[in-house]
Amino acid sequence: MVRCYNWLIGRKRRHISRLLENITFGLSSTWATWRQGRPDALILETWPMFATQMSASLAGWWRVPYLYYVQDVYPEAAENIGVLDAEGTIARLCRSWDRRLCSRSSATLVISETTRNLLVRHRQLPSEQFVVIPNWFDESEFTSISAQNTWRHQQGIPDNAFVAMFSGTLGEVSGVEVLIDVAQILRENKDIIILCVGEGTRKQSLEESAFRLGLKNLRSLPFQPQERVPEVQNAADVALLTMQPQYSNASVPSKLISYFAAARPVICAVADDSAVAQNVLEADAGVVVNPGDAQAIAAGILQIMRAPEAARRMGANARRYFEKHYTLERAYIQFSHVLRQVVATDAVDDRSF
Repeated sequence: MVRCYNWLIGRKRRHISRLLENITFGLSSTWATWRQGRPDALILETWPMFATQMSASLAGWWRVPYLYYVQDVYPEAAENIGVLDAEGTIARLCRSWDRRLCSRSSATLVISETTRNLLVRHRQLPSEQFVVIPNWFDESEFTSISAQNTWRHQQGIPDNAFVAMFSGTLGEVSGVEVLIDVAQILRENKDIIILCVGEGTRKQSLEESAFRLGLKNLRSLPFQPQERVPEVQNAADVALLTMQPQYSNASVPSKLISYFAAARPVICAVADDSAVAQNVLEADAGVVVNPGDAQAIAAGILQIMRAPEAARRMGANARRYFEKHYTLERAYIQFSHVLRQVVATDAVDDRSF
């Protein structure tokens, strides 16, 4: 592993800072790659387009294939939160630029069928150009742990409390603001705690609103050490996943995979045609409600709290779905297959050249 320095985004997360972060990381990572020497293939995983373009140009210089690994779809992600006008010149140029990166890659790796379908439509490329490899977690890290675990006790959470947990980035697309309304609806249910674990641009306003409204049933904590993430997830009785409605199709949050790995039922407040909703419904691992619907989220929490057997069944279904689709072993097999194909094809092309 090589550390690549870049411009810090900072707490305010200004758009110019994000741009500088991407450009500086592109420069430092491309230089680091150059110093490592010519590989058989490159996997490019960074948000487009500047950093990706620099590494793609290096791959072209070396005449080696590259795999374009897409975690979030840009510029669509920026359009969905109002940073870019979808019909504007910048957005159209970015889509054209990204299409070129996709078309020149030996394969474009995406994390869901929904993402593939979106890129097929928006980049006007054949479906075969895109290979779906879902994100993953190491299954050995998520062993069966009781909700009454050490981490939970260290946070002063009573044994009889029912914990509804949001774990992850509290950013612009998270839709986490709805949890203020959920907490107000459930404030008379003294045994229910809504716990937000993470950081992001919406965290300060969330905490300020909870303090102003006197919501003692809504708590927040910073990101926890990586080695304790499984224990944190297992401290929940039900996991919460909220997103802005217009953003739900652009990505599959990794928090969903960790929720599944921890064998916890999930309440998803997302668009019902999104990959996230489809995963939860296919797995029969929770409840899907409309994004931003605080009443429905609160009702889902109460429903799961009052039906412990159904909650255990949904949690077990979540774990089975994780083991079938999202393990490290499965991802390793898929990546190995794609890389062998790409390197073999490149060798044939070199001989014919």
